[in-house]
Amino acid sequence: MILNVLVLLLVIFAALVAFYYVFLAIVAYWNRKLPAEKVDRNPPVRFAVLIPAHNEEKSISTTVQSCLNLNYPREKFQVWVIADNCTDKTAEIARNVGATVLERHNPGQRGKGFALQWAFNQLMKQDFDAFLIIDADCVIDDSALTRFNFYLQRGFEVLQANDVTSNPDESVMSYALAVGNVIENDLFYAPKSKLNLAVFLRGTGMVFHRRVFEKFPWNAYSIVEDADYTLTLLKNGVVIKFVPEVKVASPFPTSRNQLVVQRERWAQGTIKFSKLYGLKIIWQGIKQSNLLLVDAGWTLLVLSKPLVLFELGISLLLAIVNVKMNPGNLSLFSLNLAVFTLWLQIAYLITGILRLGLSSHRVQLLLKSPAIIVRLILIAVTALFKNVQTRWARTPR
Repeated sequence: MILNVLVLLLVIFAALVAFYYVFLAIVAYWNRKLPAEKVDRNPPVRFAVLIPAHNEEKSISTTVQSCLNLNYPREKFQVWVIADNCTDKTAEIARNVGATVLERHNPGQRGKGFALQWAFNQLMKQDFDAFLIIDADCVIDDSALTRFNFYLQRGFEVLQANDVTSNPDESVMSYALAVGNVIENDLFYAPKSKLNLAVFLRGTGMVFHRRVFEKFPWNAYSIVEDADYTLTLLKNGVVIKFVPEVKVASPFPTSRNQLVVQRERWAQGTIKFSKLYGLKIIWQGIKQSNLLLVDAGWTLLVLSKPLVLFELGISLLLAIVNVKMNPGNLSLFSLNLAVFTLWLQIAYLITGILRLGLSSHRVQLLLKSPAIIVRLILIAVTALFKNVQTRWARTPR
């Protein structure tokens, strides 16, 4: 009986997650029309474009030039590079291509969160209306500030652009990650934003109206500073608007070393927040009748798709064992539900694959992708039992 109940609970959780994913995917394909854009020849919003950079001499020039080429009145935005504890020519190169550079040297406080707080403390004294944060290895759509101005003028105070991969076809690894990224953007956050549910910041392509920092000063220093600050906003009722039409492109990992550094940091940080806040925020939302908080807590629990797949695999395996040990209607129901849930997840994955697009080359990459998925699952599961790293580690380029 104990095994029956345990299996049923595990399978029901897996099924709820799958139904949630599929529901959002359906919403993603419903009413996809973008808001009409009225051309504003004199947009009022003045932007500070911030590029935190640590030893990014190889990519900083391309990123700065992408930002300087934004199709927006030149007097209404300024590009700043935060050269954080750099030991290379990042600052020099950024100045040479036209950015204003802030150099910070504080080895005891390394990481993007500290760099951003240091920069905000200075730039909030100037007359910028909004701040765009973009990573130092990205390029951004030239219409980005025009679209951000559109949404800020309509009352949104925090925006998240659509972070995409610039190298989906470079390797099996970058392709597999690109599929996952399309699922997260197009089938998860975009529909959640339509429904005014919880959208999490993604580290790059983030926009904040200055009013947000006046109310909630940046104090996020963890290895996942974006999730940290997201919770601050959501707890205070600030809705984050996902902007799917604005793309910020960056190269995704192509080597094992890049994958491990980036995904271990993300997995450990996300799992830490899930353990600390997931159920707590759900309960807080229920007590306050606050759907945004309930969804924020639930999002923390289901955000790691490798862990979701691992939980489903364990559920299915236990359901098979349970049918053998305890044949009966309850165990058979659990097994059937687990199998149905597996098919839902497969359909969800296929939707993401088709959304990214297929070619003969991508079919070949797809056939080799299961090994990468297994590796991602192992990284996520290992992160459950590791002590969370507290020091920021730069992803190798």
